Amino acid sequence: MTLYTHGTRWLVSIILLFNNAILYAQEKNKAQLYDSIDHEKFMFLINANREQSYVTVTEGFGNLEPLLMEAKLSPSYFFSRKKKTWALLLNPQVQVRMQNTPSWPINTPSYKAHLTYFHSIDFWQRTFLKKLFFENALWSATIGHHSNGKAGSFYKNDSTDVIDMEDGNFATNYLIGSISTYKAKRVRKNVVAFRSLKASVEIHPRSWSVEEIRNIYGRYRFYGSLGIGGPWRETKKTWINQWLQQSSLELQVGWIAGKMIPKSPLDVNKRLIVDIRYQYYPEWFDEIAFFLRYYRGQDYYNLYFVNTIYVVSFGLTSNILNPQQAIKFFRNKNNY
Repeated sequence: MTLYTHGTRWLVSIILLFNNAILYAQEKNKAQLYDSIDHEKFMFLINANREQSYVTVTEGFGNLEPLLMEAKLSPSYFFSRKKKTWALLLNPQVQVRMQNTPSWPINTPSYKAHLTYFHSIDFWQRTFLKKLFFENALWSATIGHHSNGKAGSFYKNDSTDVIDMEDGNFATNYLIGSISTYKAKRVRKNVVAFRSLKASVEIHPRSWSVEEIRNIYGRYRFYGSLGIGGPWRETKKTWINQWLQQSSLELQVGWIAGKMIPKSPLDVNKRLIVDIRYQYYPEWFDEIAFFLRYYRGQDYYNLYFVNTIYVVSFGLTSNILNPQQAIKFFRNKNNY
């Protein structure tokens, strides 16, 4: 009887240990899966933060010169480690404006290069910030370069009034610090929505820019943006849900501070930037999206910064915010 009792106890102990080992392995696998999903979601979100490639159809409507198109090539190269919510992004860019005149000449291109470090803000969800803004957050730090690849005299014919827009030297290097907070939820099967807020400051140290633009470019820029995608609440009409699911809207407001001789420090017309972009991601166009954009403010095209532009443009852009990718994360996480 004693031997039977001891044997039973040993058997029960072995079974319990075996079960605990299985449960531990399952929990570990689940934790690893969550880490992997969080990493993928983090990469998806920082990818959505980068500047996209695009091409416009003509100059749109506004005060730009007649153009056949404006285009920007903006490839991205990421470096990160699996299950880690940090990443390094290298983003070289080339931007051109092709004039709608005989032989279709191209204005001197704009060249940019960004090196950005992204990291999640892990403590965010444990503070009041989660309720004050959105539940997730990340910060980023960027070092950038913007130039036109020319080394000619800044002014034409030794003048101090007429800038050589084609061959004049333009170059500036800068730093950007940003904080983004975002929220996403599954509205129903195959429908997700996101909301995001971003604040950033851009600084052009005086010695990092060519001498001629130091007092006229505006060395400090402050930006705030709101991103919206998908229906936050399901509507009664299916087609409206579908249209919102395939759409996103970004509203950005900026202010240029610092010397812009002879402009006043409170010259709203020259210092205010408003950038509104709507994008539509059709299901049948996996890598491409359509966009409609309104921009007013300092021209972003190298030496053309001396102009204030207002333009409504439209065309094609790279589809880096495919809603179906977001749906995949929600499916995976809800399965466990």
